[in-house]
Amino acid sequence: MKPSEPFVPRFSFQTLLGLLLCLTAILYPALAKAQVAGVHHPSLDPHHIQVESLSHPVDLTSAWLIQEGDDPRFADPSLDDSHWRSIDTAHPLADYGLAHPGFLWYRVHVHIPPNSHDLAILLRGFSGSEQIFVNGVLTGPSRPFPPGGVVSTNFDLRATLPDTLVASGDLTIAIRADMLRLAAVTGNSVGLRPGSLLLLGDASTLADTTTLHVFRNYTSNLVNLSLTVILLLIAVALAIALRTEREYLALCIYLSASILITAIELYRSSREVDSTRWSHVPNAILGIIIVLAGIEFARRILHLPRVGWIVAYEWTIAGVLALSQCASTIAFGTTPLQTLVFLQTGIVILVYAPLLLGLPLFALWIWRRDRNFDALLLSIPLLIRGLFLYIEVFAFVLYLLHLRQATGFALVPLKNFEVGWDEVADALFSLALLLFLILRTVRLARARAELAAEIEAAKTVQQLLLARASQPTPGFQVESVYLPASEVGGDFFLVSPTSDGSLVAILGDVSGKGLLAAMRVSMILGVLRRESSRHPATILANLNEALLTQGATGFTTACCLHLTQSGHFTIANAGHISPYLTGKSASQELPASPALPLGLAAAQTYDLLKGEILPGQRLILMSDGVPEARAKSGELYGFDRLPTLTLLPAHDIADVAKRFGQEDDITVLTLALA
Repeated sequence: MKPSEPFVPRFSFQTLLGLLLCLTAILYPALAKAQVAGVHHPSLDPHHIQVESLSHPVDLTSAWLIQEGDDPRFADPSLDDSHWRSIDTAHPLADYGLAHPGFLWYRVHVHIPPNSHDLAILLRGFSGSEQIFVNGVLTGPSRPFPPGGVVSTNFDLRATLPDTLVASGDLTIAIRADMLRLAAVTGNSVGLRPGSLLLLGDASTLADTTTLHVFRNYTSNLVNLSLTVILLLIAVALAIALRTEREYLALCIYLSASILITAIELYRSSREVDSTRWSHVPNAILGIIIVLAGIEFARRILHLPRVGWIVAYEWTIAGVLALSQCASTIAFGTTPLQTLVFLQTGIVILVYAPLLLGLPLFALWIWRRDRNFDALLLSIPLLIRGLFLYIEVFAFVLYLLHLRQATGFALVPLKNFEVGWDEVADALFSLALLLFLILRTVRLARARAELAAEIEAAKTVQQLLLARASQPTPGFQVESVYLPASEVGGDFFLVSPTSDGSLVAILGDVSGKGLLAAMRVSMILGVLRRESSRHPATILANLNEALLTQGATGFTTACCLHLTQSGHFTIANAGHISPYLTGKSASQELPASPALPLGLAAAQTYDLLKGEILPGQRLILMSDGVPEARAKSGELYGFDRLPTLTLLPAHDIADVAKRFGQEDDITVLTLALA
């Protein structure tokens, strides 16, 4: 690969589609395995449910007896529960006057065929901490309750029933639940609620049902996680290939933190990990990182300076999120007032919401003002994320006004999968961000290809000009070496014989690098070729006026000399490194009078230095790339070594500086009598 052709990774939609198809192929067997028989829905009277056959799982979700309090006798099958309240779980507990229940017991009496075997109970979507008792025996889970009842699992809990426990055919199923703090914090329905499921049936059949549920419930999460991983791989490749584009590094941090949060949540859900006082601290820290990295990514894409108000806003968001997590950690296991929880949530929304909707609108304004196409592309994923947040805020406000029964949303109406609207928003956000990266990468690749072509053309022109910079010089021995630090350089030199047999030589260095510096070098060489004077001071003065007339930016240092065949020389210097006069065993720096570089001020005059070289001596002109060569350790070559270095031929001088550590263009010109 040529240096002028920067590496830019190439990604296609076919590749991304293939990865998603591979993911589906891996997960699909779970769906095929989990095609279980239908569920039997008997007419339910919680005092007496008669089950004639267990060939299919029996749905016991809808009707239950409930009693507030926490008494171990509530699990006893002989307990008289005729006075307990009967409820229909299609309605939330709040409809029965239990908006914020604490400990609550559920009971139901089921009669199944005697001597049934290999039975299990499957419980799904129970919001709170629960324990299942059958005929007074704890069947699952056996772990202690977390303080405050903070577990809300969407995973299946299966309790296996020993054959001896169900041999009589008379079952009393009781559920002990603690839901106080969960109801205060979330504001949603708790316990057995709309969307919950409790099945009684064959253990293997219920295991297949769980497999099907896992596939339907977590496929969308895995797809979103896969999209985020793909985005991270693309961002890492771009960050490595385009090291100057620091926004990709910020995006890598953002995506990495997002992947870690998703992975932690999937692990906690699949393993049914209980909440503890510190269990959500990692997610809180990762959330702060996501916010700060996202702001930095957007700031660089929109070309915004890192001014004080941006820094202050970043610290404000980070501080509010950190204080919110501290409050949650301190209050864990207690019963905080619901008003305090809502106040904490409101403060977070008040600080965070303007960012998610204000930033995409600001991006659209920048696109309209500056025609920044990246701003337009970035506004699409930002709008998706911002609009969904505002929909959530609107639902939260409706809940506070008692116009909604819960703060959350129902699932997306899909037949075979359980997908939340937040997952749809995440997928749309990832796809929009993927589109942004692809289009921006294509645009950057085209721009860099065009720039590489321009630099290659400038390199060719510069090589032609410098090849003609040294003409035949009878009576003199001239050596020149030019080693640009990049494709094109900012050094120049010209050796021109005169009609009387003498010669004029000039060596200089323009400020800046790259294509602009190369263009200025070409312009300077054109001016010098039209120069008719042989006087070094006049040549520099005319070049200075030409640079000022053409409006060239920056400055140029140069050293010009006139050398006769008798060995007499005249030197004028405009802020350049002083030349050296060397013999066979010694070298000395010729003093130069202070003078401004070219292109800074008009009507400049330059003092002359006169001298004579003898046979065996040389005059050496060089650019600052020689003394400013820098080793990997950071050490500069420096001026102290130049007296010894200038004793070498021109090619050796340049080679020593390059091997020491070239950082700038290196040009060496030596002149001697033939």
